[in-house]
Amino acid sequence: MIKPTKRLPRRLMFFGAGLVLAGSGLVATPPLFAAGAQRETLGNADGADASSITSEPLTVEKAVARYAAGDIETAIAGLEAQLVDAPDDTAARHNLALLLREAGRMTDAIAVLRAEPELAGELATTLVLAGRPDDAIAVFEAVDLNEAELSGASTAATVTAFWHAVALFDQERWDESDAAFVHAISLREHLPLAYQFRGRIALEQNDPARAVTLLERALRQDANLTASLVPLAQAHRALGRPEQAYGLLSRAVIARPWDRGAAEMRAALEAEHPELVTDREAEVARRIVTASPPRVVPVPTEIAADAPLVRIGLAENVTTLSLKSGGDFTVVDQDGVVVATGGRDTVLTVSAEPGLLALSGGDVSYQGTGPLEIRYDDPAATTMLFDLEYGHGQFSAGREDRSYRGVIRLLSRPDRGATVVNVLDVESYLLSVVPSEMPALWPEAALEAQAVAARSYTLAPRPRFHPRGFDLLASVTSAFYRGVGGEHPRTTAAVLQTAGMVLTHGENALDAVYSANSAGYTEGAESVWGFASPLVGVSDPLLPSRESLPPPADLEAWLADRPTSHSNHERFSSFAAYRWSLWVSVEELAQRLAHPSIGRITALVTRGRGASGRVEAVEVVGTEGSVRVERDLIRSRLGGLRSNLFSVSPRLGTDGLPTHFVFSGAGWGHGVGMCQSGAAGMASAGFTAEEILGHYYPQAPLERWY
Repeated sequence: MIKPTKRLPRRLMFFGAGLVLAGSGLVATPPLFAAGAQRETLGNADGADASSITSEPLTVEKAVARYAAGDIETAIAGLEAQLVDAPDDTAARHNLALLLREAGRMTDAIAVLRAEPELAGELATTLVLAGRPDDAIAVFEAVDLNEAELSGASTAATVTAFWHAVALFDQERWDESDAAFVHAISLREHLPLAYQFRGRIALEQNDPARAVTLLERALRQDANLTASLVPLAQAHRALGRPEQAYGLLSRAVIARPWDRGAAEMRAALEAEHPELVTDREAEVARRIVTASPPRVVPVPTEIAADAPLVRIGLAENVTTLSLKSGGDFTVVDQDGVVVATGGRDTVLTVSAEPGLLALSGGDVSYQGTGPLEIRYDDPAATTMLFDLEYGHGQFSAGREDRSYRGVIRLLSRPDRGATVVNVLDVESYLLSVVPSEMPALWPEAALEAQAVAARSYTLAPRPRFHPRGFDLLASVTSAFYRGVGGEHPRTTAAVLQTAGMVLTHGENALDAVYSANSAGYTEGAESVWGFASPLVGVSDPLLPSRESLPPPADLEAWLADRPTSHSNHERFSSFAAYRWSLWVSVEELAQRLAHPSIGRITALVTRGRGASGRVEAVEVVGTEGSVRVERDLIRSRLGGLRSNLFSVSPRLGTDGLPTHFVFSGAGWGHGVGMCQSGAAGMASAGFTAEEILGHYYPQAPLERWY
């Protein structure tokens, strides 16, 4: 039950020094770009290019301020000058090395690290990243870096053990590398990249059965490791399991639409086993005949009558789609004229091409330009849509049958296939959104807070998708909406208990965004999206506040650690949501960016960070130019990252150019507004729904609108 109560502290403040694993020689700092190099921008930020480079010494604090502003060149030059004046400044040396590494200056980073024996662990890691496994192993062997010598610092021990295993992998010492990864896993069982590497080793050793076990373990620990889907399919194929291989490749094609290799492999498998296609089509046809749309308990009339309607885009560019009626229905045109009627369990087929729409089945036969609506007099009736694709381009992608309350609207488009829209009152919509966005078994106060936040977000002014015929998408781009299949009694109770309650900003509903996991610190909308907003950054109640960006060495250590917070509650936060790592190949980056004019990608340079550490822009540096990726585009364009809160380093190949970029990150989602894991953690600690909302949305009054 929501009731007024006190608000929590919400300032962001400096986060103390974290675990330091590493941290030099000095060389002149070249500019990242040659004169006249081509630059382009993707996104919506106003961030300026790096300011003029200074060679004046900078303390770590001042260098961090320049780095936070997007001026890595001045930060590097200032720290280099600082080391000339104070060569024993280990903090400056450590942070300089990490900035050099991000800038792609691996040789310089190695020289800086060699000058400080205390930074041997970072030196070894950097040598591995630089494509010098022999030198890295020499450092590992010369310095005892086992967990006992690291004074119990398990994070440092795990990181060191992992990179030692990678160095052995690079030398193709398969058995030793596998044993080293096993050792790393013994230090921290949740290490999905270690399982992924072990799966690759098993394939190299022609052991597909073991590869399946290991790659499946990697994906269970972090479903975002979609690069494992294709080798896992290869392993199943080698074991004579074409059905499993086909399912994985089909998922890869949806989750990784830029991955031409996955599409080509699936096409080859279809040519070799045509029954895979026909069997799947037959299974869908069987479900169309046998399935029946569920009936639901309608939202009470006194609530639904006052609730605004919302239009949800379910699918676009549809050329053919099968659906089934859940009761007696009418089909009406845009003028409200009835063009057809039908009864329960009528199978309807939507066919569309640019500018034309057809609907057929039972007594329905329509051809025209639309739009059309399928309506029910019975509010308990639903409509089932078959084999609906969801999550395109996301690791959660797939296909399933889904049923929806309310009206189904079909729109023809002049230049593409049809758009399918679900029109219903906002409370009925929330019955599915809340359990789709937050597990229904989480604490009641968290579910109520989620219901209020989702309602506010839905009702906020949002014209972005209006030209496409709807208000919101059914995907996580807006809010995850699975239809009635996702509904649950506990979340239904939370929605109805808070019906009509909205967070406000002036006369409007607040755009109360939320994300799965903030990693302990949320970020202000101004940093993430570039505009002023009452959505400000806050710290988890169990963490120290943070007012400014920590030094790169502290941020790197914090990203590798798992500090105690409500966002890291063992029941409400997955390991991969709170902290994650991802390797993205340059081929994937090039395909996602689709900017071949910049040449081969050589560096990813962050251009501005908020106080939480979230990146505001990234300069993708190539051999022929650069392109700037900003704000929300960063996560999708740079490899399907879980968040913008990351550090990044290149991993070089034998030609001295990157083969991959290695991301170490924290959190899941944009990080603005309510942290869903944090809300559940707070609720389990006794905070009420209003306290949770007051913490994450401190500038938004809570009102009842209807």
